[in-house]
Amino acid sequence: RERRSMLSAYESYNLLSMAESCCDLNGNLAEVGVYQGASAKLLCDVKGDKHLHLFDTFEGLPENSLPDRNVHRPKQYACSLESVRDYLKDSSDVHFHPGLFPDSAADAPEQEYCFVHLDVDLYESTLACLEYFYPRMVSGGIMVSHGYSVLSGVKQAVNEFLSTKPEKSIELPT
Repeated sequence: RERRSMLSAYESYNLLSMAESCCDLNGNLAEVGVYQGASAKLLCDVKGDKHLHLFDTFEGLPENSLPDRNVHRPKQYACSLESVRDYLKDSSDVHFHPGLFPDSAADAPEQEYCFVHLDVDLYESTLACLEYFYPRMVSGGIMVSHGYSVLSGVKQAVNEFLSTKPEKSIELPT
C-alpha cells in the first residue's frame, strides 16, 4: 500500500510464496523491472541474509519490437533510482544496477541465483533476461515472468527460449 504495484494481490502472494520457497537454496535473488520497488520490497521481506540485485533502466521501458504489438510506449513505468533506493533504504544487501539489461549486469558479480523475477513487459528484454539468468540458476531455483499470460511478446520470448530446454513453463492464472 505504500507504493503503486503493478501486481494484483494474488500475484503478489504468488511472488512472495515462490521467493520464500527458494530461500533455503544457494544463490541470491534478482528482479529485472523494478518500477517503484513494490515487488522488490516483498522480496526484501523474505530474502533473509541473501543479496537482492535490482536491474532497471529507471527511465521506463525501451522501444517495442514487432512481437510486442505496441502494447506499451517508450519511457512508460519510469521511476527514479533515487526514489526506489530511498524506499528500500531499510533493507540490507540490496544492489542497484541501472541501465538497459543485460548491459546493466556488467557490474553485477558473477554469481548463482535461486529466484529471479522478470517484469520487463517486452519480447527482447524478456529474451535477454532468460539468456542471462538461465545458466546462473541453481537447481530447484525459480524464474517467474510477470506478463506471460497477457503480453504476446513476453509469452513468445519464454516459449522460444524454453523450446530447447528440459524445463517447461507453468502458466499462472493471472
